[in-house]
Amino acid sequence: MENTKKQTGIKTIALLILPGVQLLDVAGPCDVFMSANFFTPVDNAPKYQVQLISSTPDRIVYSNAGIPLTCSHSIYDHNCSIDTLLVAGTDLNLLDEVNPDIYHYLQGISTHVRRIGSVCVGAFVLAKAGLLEGKQVTTHWKYAAILQRTYPDLDVNVNPFFIHDQGIYTSGGVSSGIDLALALLEEDCGKPLASEVAKHLVLHLKRPGGQSQFGDAITDYDLLTPFTKAIRDLLKDKLGQAISIDYMAESLNMSVRNFSRVFLKESGMTPGKFLEKMRLDQAKNMVEYTDMSFEMIAQKCGFGNVISLRRLFLKYLSISPLQYRKTCKGTE
Repeated sequence: MENTKKQTGIKTIALLILPGVQLLDVAGPCDVFMSANFFTPVDNAPKYQVQLISSTPDRIVYSNAGIPLTCSHSIYDHNCSIDTLLVAGTDLNLLDEVNPDIYHYLQGISTHVRRIGSVCVGAFVLAKAGLLEGKQVTTHWKYAAILQRTYPDLDVNVNPFFIHDQGIYTSGGVSSGIDLALALLEEDCGKPLASEVAKHLVLHLKRPGGQSQFGDAITDYDLLTPFTKAIRDLLKDKLGQAISIDYMAESLNMSVRNFSRVFLKESGMTPGKFLEKMRLDQAKNMVEYTDMSFEMIAQKCGFGNVISLRRLFLKYLSISPLQYRKTCKGTE
């Protein structure tokens, strides 16, 4: 396969398509790169061409909506020059059925492409191929904790819409693939063209906040272990009160040391961070669904004051409570 790192001219953007792929994971980045061609002066050649690569010998792959996607290549082709390869996401439950040849393909092509990355759950595929070891990455907020537990050598950051670390690009859930594509376009062609494409697609070039604002800080209840569920059930009606680790441990008839050790193993975080995230989730709901003052929300969620509430929003969501309320209510 030709090494495209030194290649100039038209850049080939390839998306690896898995069975059950989400359409927006594919269509979003495709529209960004093809729109860039639309705004290229007529006397210049197009900047990009987009290829879909099938993960099976069959070049027709069905999306999660049942719509067939016809791919121009498959992973068994060895004659396509690629500048940037993105692995599009699919349903997490389908990953066990992924063609194992995909991992060999990714390992081989990773040294030949200029950039490699993922959209949404595609990060799990790159991780299994061994391409994310020791790197900071992101994925869909709903599955970030699972990615961290499955691959503990990764540094999973759930908040950013996308992350670039040592030549590897990972993006968050679904529409975050568009944020990543706009960033790659800006990297290639500069901010003016990227801004023009974003305006054409009626998007922010850089969205405010992070993807954590769209989901819960704590993993879905059904995805928690029984041990962690027990602690969540214990604390959910007491978040406005002072809660100590001693109290949590005593409630399960455990020593503080053993409780902290088991909790970290079961949840991937310390009891204190888990409590902090539970309080954040409750505060988010109150900010979004009520007109309660921020002072009252801070009190009911155990933050003590508005300054602490604001600090936690900025830490995890990268926006203030006021910005979050305006965004949720559509008043910005």
